[in-house]
Amino acid sequence: MKSILSRIKFVYQYIISSMGFYTTLVALSFFGLAFLMLYLERHGLSERLLHSMPFFIITNGASARLILSSITTGVISLTVFSFTMVMLVLNQASANFTPRVIPGLISYKSNQGVLGLYLGTLIYTLVVMVNIRSDAYSELLPGFSIFLAMCFTILCLAFFVYFIHSISQTIQIESILESIYQVTHNRLRKDIENDKGTDMPPLFSDNQDWHYLSSPRTGYLQSLDSDAALEVCAKHDIVLSFEQPLGSFVIRGIPFARINKLLPDSGGFTEELLEHINFYREERPEVNYLFGFKHITESAVKALSPGINDPGTAVKAIDYLTDLFALRMELTDEKVLYDRKGTGRIRFAHETFENVYALCLSPLRNYGKGSVIILLKLLYMLQCLLYKASQYPQFKPVLYEQAVLLVYDAGQQIHNPGDRRKINRMLQQLNKMNALDKPLPLLSLQQ
Repeated sequence: MKSILSRIKFVYQYIISSMGFYTTLVALSFFGLAFLMLYLERHGLSERLLHSMPFFIITNGASARLILSSITTGVISLTVFSFTMVMLVLNQASANFTPRVIPGLISYKSNQGVLGLYLGTLIYTLVVMVNIRSDAYSELLPGFSIFLAMCFTILCLAFFVYFIHSISQTIQIESILESIYQVTHNRLRKDIENDKGTDMPPLFSDNQDWHYLSSPRTGYLQSLDSDAALEVCAKHDIVLSFEQPLGSFVIRGIPFARINKLLPDSGGFTEELLEHINFYREERPEVNYLFGFKHITESAVKALSPGINDPGTAVKAIDYLTDLFALRMELTDEKVLYDRKGTGRIRFAHETFENVYALCLSPLRNYGKGSVIILLKLLYMLQCLLYKASQYPQFKPVLYEQAVLLVYDAGQQIHNPGDRRKINRMLQQLNKMNALDKPLPLLSLQQ
């Protein structure tokens, strides 16, 4: 039963992030509304309204068929055009930014709602059209239902204008970066709230007699159903330690976890455990914050490419990364899950701050080392993080190491004396903070 619930959770998480989730819900709502209206029509709804609101009720069969046929044709055209616009937006986003932002673009609830309105109106109209002059209606047409179809069509036209506006806003890189930033920030905040920040229990030390488990499948180790996985470990009375951080790509046949004692059926235990682990190959920031860092960095690197040449976007991306790195400092690198008796059962690691910082800074430094604007922005990021590092001094060596690499690249690529002086002034400000164990070297003005 636990495995079924875990699988339902993972499937639900995948479904709600797909493009068709809200679209399908809205369309099904219209489908249900159509049958509800037909039920009310069968009980004389239009006949009662004909006397009080005759201008709402259509009584001519030919006019009704013409109206419904026109609505069907028009809504189909709107739907096709809207889906075409979505495909063009996704194609442009893939070409100009990074293909990994596409899942975020197609999950906008507002756009899904508009497409659902189109499909729902079409379904509603077809259901009503089929029931015109059917045996269920001896006297009147479903006049009020036809009037509602006309109202839904007018609503579709209004939302079509909104859809064009929304798509034009969605494709802007500022909107994309803001969306990724918000999702990543929320994911990080949740992880920090769930992080107890306690010391690692001795039973997870390397001195234990560990036995390794090989992964039976290939994919990203995204997340796990904590409660169900803890019950599995408690049932077998074992301690589980993941070898790879969450978000890592694991290969079939390669060890991905270890347990503190040898089980008679380790293969069966692995299969039972994997029923509560989420493996898939899409990189979703709402599941793992690491992917948000990667997507923002990739967008910045794409903006710095010669074909795009948009340093302003890269600067904005660095601003978002600065805030996310400051937040990441509050999260410990390792996390322990405890069962109901308070026994530590599962240890898994987040990607370390050092690795995440290098993952983002290395490509930005490599592609932006010829731009003094980018270099100054990266130094400003360092300045902000040094203020934050006063509370977390363990991260200062990481910041210093990347800063030295940045200064070296600047010395190799920046030849203009004026630009070098600007960089030196920023370096002097950093050194005056006395936040680093050693001062950063200045660029030589002699070329």
